[in-house]
Amino acid sequence: MLKYLFIFIWLGTPLCAHAKLYKIIDEFGSVTFTDLPPNTEAKEHQLGSITSIGNPEFNTEKLNLTIPYVNEGGAMVVHGSINGIAMRFIVDTGATLLAIPPNIAKQAGLLKNKTKNIKVQTANGEVSVPKVSIKSVLVNKAQQNNVDATVQEISTTKPNMGLLGMSFFKHYKMTIHQDKREIQLQHKSMGTQ
Repeated sequence: MLKYLFIFIWLGTPLCAHAKLYKIIDEFGSVTFTDLPPNTEAKEHQLGSITSIGNPEFNTEKLNLTIPYVNEGGAMVVHGSINGIAMRFIVDTGATLLAIPPNIAKQAGLLKNKTKNIKVQTANGEVSVPKVSIKSVLVNKAQQNNVDATVQEISTTKPNMGLLGMSFFKHYKMTIHQDKREIQLQHKSMGTQ
């Protein structure tokens, strides 16, 4: 009986392992983290929570995010979602807010609450449209919460197309690589490295 009690206690006790983590910067400035002791001199880091402020070397907000796009008639089009509903966006850095077509807005639950109308300038002149707040906007791995948007038809031939405007991009430094057909985003809070 004592033997079984010992096995139960031993299996029930979490095993703690402490590993060292090394940061290696090569002659080109590339940074590598490894738990294997390097042959060269390296600075040892204490591994904290992956997204902890106490360990900024591992903060996931510091990642550069890459968004692939396709060129459709001269417009950059990306895939994303709002509140979990998939849709496509035309990237429009000249637009102050996101623009969501009514059918997607309805599916995403954006029209449940009473909204106020605002006036926006379109190619056809000034129109009054509902202004809403989107709980979650996800484009590739870039996510923003509580994003302001308007509900309006962008294209009569593409009813699931919206505009991805500055209410999403304002949190990022953005670089467009036309040769690779990708948009690279870096959180503004990162600064330069």
